[in-house]
Amino acid sequence: MPDSLPWTRERLMVTGGLMLAMFVAAMDATVVGTALPTIARQLGQVELYPWIFAGYLLTSTTSVPLWGRMADLRGRKPVLLAGLAAFVGGSLLCGASPNMPALIIFRALQGIGAGCLQPVTLTVVGDIFPVAQRARLQGLFSAMWAIAAAIGPLIGGVFVVTIGWRWVFLINLPIGLVCAVLFLRYREQREHGGRQRLDYLGAVILTAGVAVLLYGLGTGNPSGKATWPVAVVGGLLLVFYFVREFRTESPTIPVRLLGDALIGPAIAISMLAGTLMFGVNAYLPLYVQTGLGRTALEAGWSVAPLSVGWPIASVVGGRLLLRVGYRAVVAAGALLLFAGAVLLLLIASEGPVAVGAATLVIGMGLGGVLTPILIVVQNAVPWQRRGSITALNQFSRTIGGAIGVSLMGILVEARLGQGPLVPGARVQAAIEPVFWSLVWLGAAVLAGAVGIIVVAARTRREEAREVAV
Repeated sequence: MPDSLPWTRERLMVTGGLMLAMFVAAMDATVVGTALPTIARQLGQVELYPWIFAGYLLTSTTSVPLWGRMADLRGRKPVLLAGLAAFVGGSLLCGASPNMPALIIFRALQGIGAGCLQPVTLTVVGDIFPVAQRARLQGLFSAMWAIAAAIGPLIGGVFVVTIGWRWVFLINLPIGLVCAVLFLRYREQREHGGRQRLDYLGAVILTAGVAVLLYGLGTGNPSGKATWPVAVVGGLLLVFYFVREFRTESPTIPVRLLGDALIGPAIAISMLAGTLMFGVNAYLPLYVQTGLGRTALEAGWSVAPLSVGWPIASVVGGRLLLRVGYRAVVAAGALLLFAGAVLLLLIASEGPVAVGAATLVIGMGLGGVLTPILIVVQNAVPWQRRGSITALNQFSRTIGGAIGVSLMGILVEARLGQGPLVPGARVQAAIEPVFWSLVWLGAAVLAGAVGIIVVAARTRREEAREVAV
């Protein structure tokens, strides 16, 4: 395959459809938050409020490996269209919800569809573009998340005060239809790798394990506190699942690939970086508003630079990837992640501008780490595994972030009971261990990047599978 393919009308339409699918999935993660207080007030049963988040988080996380595996077995096009249909259908049902329990159920259905959009979209990108061109394009796909993160809350607020909160969900219908029409032009070239099957029982065990673990850690739990016996049960279910996946001939998650000298460390770094990203998004707005006593707008702007730094670093890193190689770009991104986390610890108390400077560096680190990792793990497997490995990369990042944020919440709860009575000082004291944990996460990512460099340098056979010119 040549280094770059010409931009035909068909390829432009398919790429536009893929980018729109990424955008609608990303926007749904941000646009709903602004409307939720109004939704809870109108539908009642405020005690069920956490499950609007928890149900969506659970299904959008645990369905990712299944969608990726289906894309390998059934083909990308029918699977992506099915996921888009589930997402749009769930959105319409959410918009028509008569009460809170119905909204929670329909939000979970919407999450199932959302779990398809990003991994299968990125899998198709890996199929239709050669590595060199893909490295340059990944920054544009990352920009979809940045744009959605920036305008999602604003759009949600506009809908709430004008045409009503239900349009937060209904807006997905026209966007989804345009996306489907554009993607229908895709002519897929499938490759077959023998008879395989879907492991439905494994998917059930995985969903149960993640649900029980997150509930035990406080996600969706009305008390918001950890229930350690429940968390242990969830952890044991996940251990059983991964042991079972290792033994089966048709695993939903390709756990055997984690033993690869290139793929295993890359997935581990992706998980740690995702935890750092989730931690910043979850706790910095709380810190700026309650700890520093600033407005919600200032809190939002202090986190926004993360979404700016990510696509910039993705574009630059994608181009550098072709010149200096995978290891150098990941090492630079890991160093930026660590530096941003340290900056956050040292200067966050100076105000929102200082917080924004730190999150900009963290965003650049995320772009420098996560984009090259995605390209390299996709390039390290054949067509028949590309959907599964792409899904595993996203799943590890999301589940690592969800578990990490839950554990950070436990730290905050523990410190809130010990801090002084002054509200701002209490929150600052409670967030301090979270900031320290982000620093240690950054250090772990940096150490992992160094480990990849050492292993890859000593294992010459891996160099043929890296992206370097």
